[in-house]
This record gives sequence, C-alpha cells and structure tokens, in this order.
Amino acid sequence: MVRRIFIFAGVFLVTFFAVTAIGMWRAQQVGTGPVATGPLPEGPTREIAFVANAVGGTITLIDLDDLAVVGEMNVLPDGDTVGFFRDPIQSVIGQPIIQRFGGLNFAQDTDLSPDGRVLYVARGHLGDVAAFDVASSDLMWRHRVAGFRADHMTLSKDGARLFVSAMTSERVEVFDTATAELVGEFKTGIFPHDNHVSHDGGRIYNASLGNMIVDELERGEAQDAYLVTVADVNTLGILTTHSFERGVRPFQVTQDDATLYGQLSNTHAVIAYDLASREIIRRIDLPVQDGVTEDDWDFEAPHHGLAMTEDETTLCIAGRASDYTALVNTTDLSLIRTVPSGDAPSWSASSANDRYCVVANTRSDDVSIVSYESQTEVARLPAGRGPKHVTIGMVPAAVLEALQSR
Repeated sequence: MVRRIFIFAGVFLVTFFAVTAIGMWRAQQVGTGPVATGPLPEGPTREIAFVANAVGGTITLIDLDDLAVVGEMNVLPDGDTVGFFRDPIQSVIGQPIIQRFGGLNFAQDTDLSPDGRVLYVARGHLGDVAAFDVASSDLMWRHRVAGFRADHMTLSKDGARLFVSAMTSERVEVFDTATAELVGEFKTGIFPHDNHVSHDGGRIYNASLGNMIVDELERGEAQDAYLVTVADVNTLGILTTHSFERGVRPFQVTQDDATLYGQLSNTHAVIAYDLASREIIRRIDLPVQDGVTEDDWDFEAPHHGLAMTEDETTLCIAGRASDYTALVNTTDLSLIRTVPSGDAPSWSASSANDRYCVVANTRSDDVSIVSYESQTEVARLPAGRGPKHVTIGMVPAAVLEALQSR
C-alpha cells in the first residue's frame, strides 16, 4: 500500500512538472516572432510620443506635429494575469504580492526600435518584456525577466540589444532584439531602476534604489544600495560604480559623459554629479506647494521624471507631489519656471529639436505638452489609465496609417 502511494506521488509530480514545463515553453513561444530591425527608412515620418498606461495596459500614441492622439495599442493581448502554466512562481507569488503593495502596473517602460516599427514594453508586474509590431499591434514575443518585476529599460544605439532592469534580482538583463533571446546580464545595486546608454553607444548606466521593502535607515547600510553602475555595452563588464546617499531616480548623462543629473528618493532635489571627481557639484531643492505630504506621491518619489534638451541647457522635471513641470537651467541648476500640469506628473521626455517636453500625468490620466520656447503648457491630451512613461520616436507614416486603419 505504501509502495503504491509513493508510486502514485512520483507519477503525479513527474506529470505536474512536465505539464508545467510544457505550458511555460508554449507561453514562451507566443507571438508572431522576432524580427531584425534597422535604421529609419526613407520616406515620410511622424514624431510620435508613446505613452505607457500602467493601469490600463495600453499605449496612447500622440502625434507631436499635430498635438493630437492618433492611436492606441493594447499591450495585454495575452491577458492581465500571468497564469499558472505560463509561470507558476510569478502567478502564485510574484504578481499577487507586488500588485497588493504596488497596484496595477502592466506598462512600466517602453522603447522604440530605430526604424520605428517595433515597440518594446517592460510589463511591470507581469514580470516580462514584450515586443509589439506597431503597424498591427500584434504581440511579437515575450520573455520572462528574472525576479518578480520588470522595470525601466533602454536600447543600444543600433537597437540590437535591450537592457532591462530586473528590479528584485539586482541585475540588468540583456536581450537580443532580433532573436528575443537572453544573451547576458550584469550586476547592479539593489533594486535597479533607470537605464541610459552613453552618447557614443559604448557604455550603459544603471541607477539603483536600495531595498525598498525595508526601512530607509536600514537599507542605506548596504554598500550596494544606492549605486550608479557603469558597464560596457558589448562585454557587459563593469567599468565602475558611483555611490550616492539616496536612491537615484530618473537621471540623464551629458554627451561628454562628464555630468550626471539625477533625482533622489524622498527628496524634492535634483543634483548635478561630476562623474570624474565623484562629487555632487550642484543641487536644487524644488518648490513644494503648501499642504503637500507624503500622501501626494508614490514609491518614495516626490519628483519622478527628468528630461534634458538636446543642447543640454535645460532640464524638464516632473514634479509629482506638487503637480507641476519644472524647467531648470543646467548651468547653475537655477529654476527657470514651474508650469502647472495635470495630477501627479510622473515622467518627462524631450521631443526632437527641443520643441516640447512631454509629461505623463498619472492620476489625471492625461499628458501635458510643455513648450521649451514659450515655457508654457501648449496642450493637455487624454491618455489611458495611469500614464507612467513616455518614449518619443520617429515612425514611418505608412506604419502609423496601418495602425489607424485596424
């Protein structure tokens, strides 16, 4: 009798893991398949802002020439839950726990291929990165990211490599966009967050937040809590690290790799950090409206969104807590102006030729378009539920027309 029980249990476990493995393998094959991307083709193009709506699981497309919403993409064609057979650990443990504490997040970050045809989406609490054909909105491929949350990401200059922060696993994972395969990784500080590739394309910068699950005083005791890690784009070898007093939120690095501008966790501050001397050389504490408390921002980030003009003279800062966009002079980090925006602006991105700063307003479900020239909000356009991130890029007119004709 006992022998039969052991045999039955063994058969059950083998069957269980076999079915689970097959289910996960099938899930991995979902989509039309990866394609190699190239440079932007000749012909008419439109400058499009892709606004990632974290709660709604959609992408709102805004034409920055006409200042109009011109389309929407669904980034949850495969469902808003992971599902047991697709990924049992993420299904049972990861997604439920993270959503309980962090709310819904189906679109954490986006990147557009250089040819404007493929949109990559870090799908936050689904714990994966997925690629979508812009013309058809079809899911092309998806790939699990280590740990429980896919965070911010960036593309190499040629679009061949996608760098994704695996937030709960202290690493950036690297995917080949032409094959959808994981091809490498490099170690980061605790809770890796924002990523940027250097102007010459040779280095990638990653900033970490420290372990946000524990008290801030306790997390700061870890040596690798608040780091900016610099790695070689090709070899993924660590070139150097820079240590900070708090978690580094969105940041920008100048074209000569001399200065890093960054927002710090739980402060209303933006810093200028000299990468050679490893010192903070300037700092600005931005205005706080009367009555603002920690209830007015999320995830320890009263300011979350930092863009820079192409001429590197002006920063555009999303002032989440006080509902404004701040324009700041980079020379001395002096405040030029605050521009009222929607509720809880949480990301900013600069358009080409320093025309606009596009700001995602998370709680009012809209987008502020701020003119760098007039230093005013020139349009406020509707988005989906919980706009969180903005990517701006050039899209072939034919691709946009195909999307709109669906």
